[in-house]
Amino acid sequence: MADARGWTHGTVDSELQHCRAMLSTGTTSGSWLPPHQEHALFTTAHIDAIITTLSVTLERYQRDEPVQLGRRYTQAEEQVILEGIRPLPQAAARLFADALNQVRNCIEHTLFAEVVHRLDRPLTPDESRALQMPAFDTSEKYEQWAHHKHRVSLNLFSPGDDLYERIHRLQPLQRNETHHHPLRVLTEHTNFAKHREPTIALTRVARFDLDSQITKRPAQIRDVVEIGDVLASVPIGRRESISVWPEVAVQRPHSGEWRTLMKETSEIADWVRLQALPILIAGRTDLPPIPPALDITVVHDNADAAWAAASDTPAAKRMQQRIGGEMLRVQILDMMVGMFGTPSRVPFERWLTGMDDETVMSTFWDVLERAGRGDLASFRRAAERWAIEANVQPTDHD
Repeated sequence: MADARGWTHGTVDSELQHCRAMLSTGTTSGSWLPPHQEHALFTTAHIDAIITTLSVTLERYQRDEPVQLGRRYTQAEEQVILEGIRPLPQAAARLFADALNQVRNCIEHTLFAEVVHRLDRPLTPDESRALQMPAFDTSEKYEQWAHHKHRVSLNLFSPGDDLYERIHRLQPLQRNETHHHPLRVLTEHTNFAKHREPTIALTRVARFDLDSQITKRPAQIRDVVEIGDVLASVPIGRRESISVWPEVAVQRPHSGEWRTLMKETSEIADWVRLQALPILIAGRTDLPPIPPALDITVVHDNADAAWAAASDTPAAKRMQQRIGGEMLRVQILDMMVGMFGTPSRVPFERWLTGMDDETVMSTFWDVLERAGRGDLASFRRAAERWAIEANVQPTDHD
């Protein structure tokens, strides 16, 4: 009879052979998940659905002008003042917590399913309770976790065992700044929401720019301000536009840092989907990514059919494309009408409306970025090409 460790390695070999077969045959439209881990595809879809609801909630809130600005005059200047910020809908923090709780559930369920699959006996109640995904910042703590009597009895968590090594690869100790590791951040957020209070989230003004200066500062710069602060000052009589960028932020419980809420959600969910699950299940990450967007309110015949029906674009990326696409359509339409005259508005509007958000972003973003850096010749050439596509007669330029 093979010992537990030898039996485990045999199971891993069969899983890797399944994954390699999928890749070698080019069947990337089907699931590489082994049958005992197919649940991960559907939980990933559930997570994406929650994040989608969160994104819709935030979009609705941000469209309703959450930032209130005022004006104040001195003898020489007109000042723009931050007068107030509307509170977030109560759903935002709770949807954030719901999404991350499901992300953590997905990891825990995957670990549990892997252990059950490898054993040739049922788990005892004590072993089941002791089986949870750790998040440690030192190897010593991880080794102590593995040496717990109700984990030792599983014969799967000794150094050198592949499941021990897979979990070790996912620990925060793998990074110099352990508090930034996605598993540490996920654990802190979910523990806080479970044991203390709802997630702490708020809206703040994260950046503001005079439009004439907007391209002169790196995009990552933030100007976090307080109610009553002056956002901009211009001499009286001078006309200047200002762009104000509100940000919905969430506070990390363990470090006090504030992060963009949707970015925090999506980065953790993506890490689990693209890194943690493949490593736990197959010991590798060079596999087709588990697709995030799938309607699980309908029945799918099997995992392969569900995988084929899913979309590769996660909720946060779709939100980014919706918002970016909406902004770019307005901006491009105004610029094109300015170049080609009022009669061009209708055909340009029809042309832009016919594009999906992803196409709008890929078509216009880079060109406008280059124009913002002063490359007006590239923009002019692109504009002439867009006019032809929109059936607008190009103008003659010297």
